[in-house]
Amino acid sequence: MSDFVQHPHDKLFRTVFADTEEAALFLREHLPAALSERLDWPSLALIETSFVDEALRESESDLLYTVQMKESEVRAFLYLLFEHQSKPDPWMRFRLLKYMCRIWDESFKQRPEQSELPPILPVVFYQGERAWLPSTEFADLFPAAEREQSFLPRFTHYLIDQSGLAPEQVTGGLKARVAQLLMMAAVRAQVREALQAAAPLMAQLTRTGGIDYVAVFVLYLAATQERRVVTEFATEVHRYAPGTGGDMLTYAEELRQEGLQEGLETGEIKGKVEMIESLLAVGAEWSLITRATGITPDEFETLKAQLNRFADPHAGDDAQQTTTD
Repeated sequence: MSDFVQHPHDKLFRTVFADTEEAALFLREHLPAALSERLDWPSLALIETSFVDEALRESESDLLYTVQMKESEVRAFLYLLFEHQSKPDPWMRFRLLKYMCRIWDESFKQRPEQSELPPILPVVFYQGERAWLPSTEFADLFPAAEREQSFLPRFTHYLIDQSGLAPEQVTGGLKARVAQLLMMAAVRAQVREALQAAAPLMAQLTRTGGIDYVAVFVLYLAATQERRVVTEFATEVHRYAPGTGGDMLTYAEELRQEGLQEGLETGEIKGKVEMIESLLAVGAEWSLITRATGITPDEFETLKAQLNRFADPHAGDDAQQTTTD
């Protein structure tokens, strides 16, 4: 539970897209048609592993699949990297190369007799507020005057940029659509619009036997939204599926308190906030702090807000009551 509190985006992404049917449907819709047609999507298989550095799990998540290429019958890796931060990182391409090398290294460990490297299809999935402007070409990280040299490594990653996507434009399977909308509500300013679009889908999920995923989605809401927002969302779900909203709200509160207690007991959030506050107090620049901790200013504010909500889960209610009065 505490891991979901500490890394809600990572847990939600990995839970939903570990379902290969959901992943295949989502990727088929978003990858270039020429590439999608070359892949035997029913052969998509998940490999239970992760290559993201622990310090970056609050801003990145990953999943590794294998998939058969139709024409050559070569089995390739498909590496899906989810960037859940508010703005693009131009150095993501450098980290992506590191992760790809780790995949190949692990492949050698599993099959030391192999004489060729398996292809890797790198895909970046981004949902931030700002449009993704950095190049998708790795070679563009080098000085322009030397960029065409043959001794430089080069590859292109595929990009799924949803920064300009409206909630009603979200596509994919039912679970993937709910997940995208909840993440959109957490990392972008369209909280109300995203949750209004998610409510009928969540109600549909409760009616079609997806209760395990409902629990995951409620836990994510409890970890990323104020109690007032969760209450409003539960009420909205109840409109579409009477009898479910109240149960969902009760479950959310139980999960919030359980996760809250575990998170505070480990001291992980509090420790990170105190460490960064100490660095800021002695005049450390944010560029240095981010390099040392992997935490950006926006993520720091999110951690502080989480800590405040954990300390007083009814603070939002008091503020709402004051406004009403």
